[in-house]
Amino acid sequence: MAFYDTSLDGARFEPARDSDAFVAFLRTRFGTDPPDLVVPIGPPAARFYGLNRGRLFPGTPMMLAVPEERVMRGIELGPRDAGTVISLDVPRLFAHILEVLPATTTIAVVSGDSPIERFWVNVVRQETQTLSERARIDYLNKLSLGEIEKRVASLPANSAILFVQMYVDGAGVSQDHDLALTRIRAAAAAPVFGLFGSQLGKGIVGGPLMSEVAAASKTADLARAVLAGEGGAKPTVVRLELAAPAYDWRELQRWRIRESNLPDGSTVLFRQPTLWDEHRWAIVTGAAALLLQSALLVALLVQRSRRRRAENEARRLSGRILTAHEDERRKLARELHDDFTPRLARLAIDAARLQPVTAGPDSAGGAAMHEELSRLSQDVHGLAYRLHPTVLEDLGLGDALHSECERVSKGQGLAVDRHIDALPTGIAPAVTVCLFRVAQEALRNIVRHAGAHSARVSLAPKDGGIQLLVTDDGVGFEPRIGHSAGLGIASMRERVREVGGKFSIRSEPGAGTTVQAWAPLAGENG
Repeated sequence: MAFYDTSLDGARFEPARDSDAFVAFLRTRFGTDPPDLVVPIGPPAARFYGLNRGRLFPGTPMMLAVPEERVMRGIELGPRDAGTVISLDVPRLFAHILEVLPATTTIAVVSGDSPIERFWVNVVRQETQTLSERARIDYLNKLSLGEIEKRVASLPANSAILFVQMYVDGAGVSQDHDLALTRIRAAAAAPVFGLFGSQLGKGIVGGPLMSEVAAASKTADLARAVLAGEGGAKPTVVRLELAAPAYDWRELQRWRIRESNLPDGSTVLFRQPTLWDEHRWAIVTGAAALLLQSALLVALLVQRSRRRRAENEARRLSGRILTAHEDERRKLARELHDDFTPRLARLAIDAARLQPVTAGPDSAGGAAMHEELSRLSQDVHGLAYRLHPTVLEDLGLGDALHSECERVSKGQGLAVDRHIDALPTGIAPAVTVCLFRVAQEALRNIVRHAGAHSARVSLAPKDGGIQLLVTDDGVGFEPRIGHSAGLGIASMRERVREVGGKFSIRSEPGAGTTVQAWAPLAGENG
């Protein structure tokens, strides 16, 4: 299919002056090969072809493309013709402006001054006479574009502008329709309204507009039907309606027009997206991640709280176990010391008395019994001391620790140097037992594991408490972070913690070991 486009230059076309020449041009161009369909586009072209059709292509169907019904008066259509036409409701245009801007007192009508534009200015003048009491209407079609810019820039308050069209300004200068609209919008001191959907987004506020896209689509459908011979006995004419009101959000914001003033069913376009609109999924994702993290943190905090309660409960139970264990040791030691040891001593004495005065066959048995009972009494006495030395309660921490060091030196062959300062009074029994047991366990570890030749035990007041230091010159060891300590070290650490003290071990391979324990005088529980 071939398309031929011939411009009428409607902005300067004078029918009485130019019609004959243009008819001759078209007949020369197409000669004896007329087109299959003629499509006049716009009011000037539609009126020209409708009035001169008999001199051009009388047998060719015509497809009118969106002329205004006022322009088509006096033009007849044949049965094979079709068209999409529109009827411009001028009073409705002005009523819409007054509805959106109720305080409007002045409306400036901006239009060009070509013949077709003068036609429309006259139509507007005639059909708006009843609005003269509501608002003053100024027509600027006799001004040049530059003069129009100055006028719209100096409009009084409560004004509005209706931009109709502009092909030739009042000075006779051809203008680009869209460029003229852009310049007027930039200079305007009042909101600009228009007629066509293509103007929305280029400077007009909006309203019920004619959609060129919908008109073109419907015109194309009718043209296809005409070429296919689908027409009936009468011409097919479709009257186009204005689209639902649509507005430019940016212009509403610029002129502070409230959306509540817009007609029902209006659509607001070009709305600046909010932070939510632009980053909705990022915000949702971030919020979900934050909620998840918060939930995890809460779960971790709850778990941490439960673990701390469990640890505190375990420590409390551990302290009770240590206390109960120490009480049982004290009770058992006291029974051994006060009951079993004296009884064994008496048995040994009795056995000695029963021995014959002179040697005889039975004298060896009596002597052996006496010696065995004496050794058993000593073992029970030593066991009672290890369970709980009575000297700790009878003489105090300093003397008890001195006695323990002496016992280890004699019994284990380890040279133990003792340095015990004068201790204050009022040391809590729990602290006394704690420091003694730590020293006892430290010396036991030296004997069992250190391979040391000598050790040093010091006890002195410090920082409102008592500090115990036990050092040796043994093989030492490598403390490993994250590894559980032995039972003896764990026991020492727990004892010191139970009385509110501090415990530490320093050791290096080949450099010996230092056990340090500090406890307050009154202990944690007074």
